[in-house]
Amino acid sequence: MYESEGVAALRSLQGKLLQIPDLRPIYANWTSGLSPHCEELRAFVDKKIDDYVKDEKVRLKTKAIDLGWFTSLCYPSAEIEQLKTMALMSMVFFIFDDTIDKEIDHETPDFASDFDAATKLRQDSIAYMRYQFFQEHIAPSSDNRCPHVPQEFASFEDFAPRVTAAVPGQVDLVKLAEDIQEFIDANALEQTYRLSGNLPSTEEYWTYRHGVGAVFPYCTLHQYVNNICLPDGLAWCDEVDVMRIEASFQPLLCNDLYSLKKEMKDDTPTNLIPIMIAESGRSLESIVFELVEQMYSSARKFDAAAASLRAKGRQYDEKVQEHIEMFIKAFESFQTGCFRFFMNSRRFGVKDYEQEDGSYFIPL
Repeated sequence: MYESEGVAALRSLQGKLLQIPDLRPIYANWTSGLSPHCEELRAFVDKKIDDYVKDEKVRLKTKAIDLGWFTSLCYPSAEIEQLKTMALMSMVFFIFDDTIDKEIDHETPDFASDFDAATKLRQDSIAYMRYQFFQEHIAPSSDNRCPHVPQEFASFEDFAPRVTAAVPGQVDLVKLAEDIQEFIDANALEQTYRLSGNLPSTEEYWTYRHGVGAVFPYCTLHQYVNNICLPDGLAWCDEVDVMRIEASFQPLLCNDLYSLKKEMKDDTPTNLIPIMIAESGRSLESIVFELVEQMYSSARKFDAAAASLRAKGRQYDEKVQEHIEMFIKAFESFQTGCFRFFMNSRRFGVKDYEQEDGSYFIPL
């Protein structure tokens, strides 16, 4: 049986021990917590999954992600309606990504193995997203009616009205649409590599990884999450651009560390670790060390940008400065929330490998 370059790279790691040091010091000074609305949000998300996910196997897999808990970790101070909005967006992304990332049933052809079908799904999803955001002129349907909505993207109909009805100034719909389309478009490039059986280079990997990671839409909604409006000169300044990049980079590296065992089990070679090993010929231990160093570096860049944003805020009144602090804390709690989710989620299944000192010894 043919074994692709990507799968071969993953399987070359079988039997090895993935040693991840205690990463908690990276996040020690950032906002962290769990929303008191967690259980209510869990019930809300499960009901929406029942409404939108028709296949029983997929429905159970989606519920097992525990998106209510994930959202509660990322935004512990948000009000319940904002939490519901963010959980619905997460639901859209996770369902869409899982639909194309791997086959549910190896005996049945589906979007994961059919690039043309997946392309139509992506095109229809973009058209529907633009329609819901009142941007039909960018992706028009042939008869100016509501575009066909794929079942795999149908939950977007619950998410979109919440952000289009937000307080003016809280949500930049044009930017949010660009972020969501980047997620969908990048999915095509990732699928191209996966179906080809070839591993991308590290440089090629980063051309699509921020997109498929889908962190930027969360960042774009960090004013909405806190029910605040910052002056545009603060909300979209250079410092915030850096914060957005690092708030994406940090969870992506963390994800690739904690998800490696899961991806080996699923034979889905979209992980940076085997890519770097195949490209450089270096050891697993050497690659892990480098990635952890990059995570520390990313945190320092984020903190420097946040400090510079606070300094800019001193030109404004106390209310704006208070809102800047809330804005920064949303970026912080998103990163700490992702970290806690990766460590403890059943989706990754690594909790049992935690050591007393906070490190992880994960047999591959």
